[in-house]
Parts: sequence; C-alpha cells; structure tokens
Amino acid sequence: MKTKKIFLIGALYLASCILHLASSFAQDIHLSQFNSSPQNLNPAQTGMFDGDWRFVGNHRSQWAAIPVPYKTYSLSTDTRLKKKFLNGTPGLGLLINTDKAGDSKFSTTQICLSGAFIKRLGPDSTHFISIGVQPGFTTKSFNINALTFDNQYDGDNYNAALSSGESFNKTRITYFDLGGGATYLWKKTQRMQASIGASAFHLNRPKQSFFNDKDIRLDVKTIINGIVEFPVAYQLDIVPSIMYQRQGKYKETVLGLFGKYYLQPFNGMTTALSLGGFYRMKDAFIIAANMEYRSFNVGISYDVNTSKLTEATNNRGGFEISVIYIFKKEVPFVAKKRVCPIYM
Repeated sequence: MKTKKIFLIGALYLASCILHLASSFAQDIHLSQFNSSPQNLNPAQTGMFDGDWRFVGNHRSQWAAIPVPYKTYSLSTDTRLKKKFLNGTPGLGLLINTDKAGDSKFSTTQICLSGAFIKRLGPDSTHFISIGVQPGFTTKSFNINALTFDNQYDGDNYNAALSSGESFNKTRITYFDLGGGATYLWKKTQRMQASIGASAFHLNRPKQSFFNDKDIRLDVKTIINGIVEFPVAYQLDIVPSIMYQRQGKYKETVLGLFGKYYLQPFNGMTTALSLGGFYRMKDAFIIAANMEYRSFNVGISYDVNTSKLTEATNNRGGFEISVIYIFKKEVPFVAKKRVCPIYM
C-alpha cells in the first residue's frame, strides 16, 4: 500500500507540473484524429493496449485549396516488456514524424523514443496509472532556392540570377527534445472504460533559430485529454472525448462524439463501426468514421474549415487517415489435467 501511495502521489505531482509549464505556441505536428496517434498525444500511453505489439500510421493533407498544402506523416510502434519491474510493467515505443509546408518546403522531422511505466492500482485489474517520458531529436530545414524575393524582380520580370539580398546563417537545425506525461485508465469491461491524461512537450525549451539567436526557443506545449466509452444499447456505445492544448496565448479545444456500433464478432474478434466527429472550436468541424476489424483499426476524417481562412480555403480543411494494427500472440491451451476423449 505504501508503494502504491508513493507512485500515485508522484504521478499527480508530475501532472501538476505539466499543467504549470504551459507557455507559448509554435507549429507542431497536428492531427485531428488525436486518439489514433497515442505517442503524439501522451508518451504515457506507450504500451497501454491489449496485445503484444502496436503499429500506428497517420497521414494528413491540410488546406488542399492553397497552392502548397501541408502534408504530415507519422509512424510509431510500441510494446510492453514481459518482465515486471517494481510490480509494474515497462512500455517502450518509437515515434517518427515528418511534416512539410509552404513554398519554402519547410520540413520538420522528429525521431523519438518513448518509455512508460504502467502500474496496476488494486488487485482487480480495473484501475491503471502510467508515467511516460519521450526523448528525441528534431530536424528543421527549408529550401531557400524555392523562394522568390523582391530584389529578384528587374522591374518587368522575375530574374533568378539576381541576388535575393537575404542571408541565412543556416538552412537546417537539429536539437534535442524532451516530453513527458501521465495518464489514468479505468477499464471495467471492453465496452465500459475511461481515461484521462496530461502531457507536456519541449520541456527543455530547445533553441530553434536559423540566425544563432539564443533567445528564440521552442516553448512548452501542454495537452489534457480524456475519452470515455459506455454502452447505451445491446450493440451500441457512445464515445465522447476531449483534447485541450496550449502554448502561451495560443490554445486549442477539440470536442468529439462518436456512436460505436458492434457488428457480429468475426472469428471471435471485435468488429465495430464508429461514426461521428469533432469540433475544433473557432476553426473546423471534423467529420470522421472508424472501422475495427480483427486486429485493424482504420479511421478517416475530413476538416470543414469555419475560421477566417475560409476565404482562401473555401471551407476545405484537411483529409486524414489513420491505421492501427495490434499483433497479439495467441496462447495455446494446455490442459492442467489429462483430458479423456468423450467416447471413452
């Protein structure tokens, strides 16, 4: 009991520190289907799934009406170690993000390792708490040759041979990044569960200047998220969710609501269809659908832009697809006693 209390107090303290560290905003990997990218949402979710290995892929194409749309890709995998540690289970994961935007082909590539410690609270496997960390490296770059400047116009036409009049110390930077988080899971059954978490990224506030300006740093981003699933009919569940993130004066709140209809199990495996969406306040309505079939979970969504940018986007926001595959090794049945055939 003493160990459990110490662990719980430590997790609550970490969560309070995360909420305290909110500062200002910068462009990060952005996904509408945030629940389908667990390591981007909270590193404490590493290893928190029913299976042996989880593989996740996400793709987003944003603002197709704009001449150069944003394109984002994310790949991740995670697992739990078989050996226990301090009556808990360690989880390990790998996350790779890449993002390209704008005429300058400004690109961001992140490679992160995720580690979590999952602790069961109580003997009935209903309550769990997890603390996670996420160290990694980020590279940002742009292509200056893809840009045009006022100095390169000779009065009548654009002349690429003319000097742009601009100078950059570098066009590529790489820095170490650190994130962390905590999450709590209550799981009574597969169809009745809830979780809430808090996470923070860029805890070390890395320098990100292309001009060697030490005062330009990437500020801490904090995220609070929650999701609940509960049945309302024999084959129908309701799944509300929320995600709030903030960096300085910039903040984002996303509310989601899905209806999840369970079809007849296929070979004993869960088969379900979810329909619903999200509302990103003052920005977009997000229409989404999700299909669980055997070991796969596939989701598609589309953002209908409602912000002041609609004049440029014509309400066309972003298309997104997510794929999750969970590998679970089947444990062969071994009878504790010799079983006699029924004909003997």
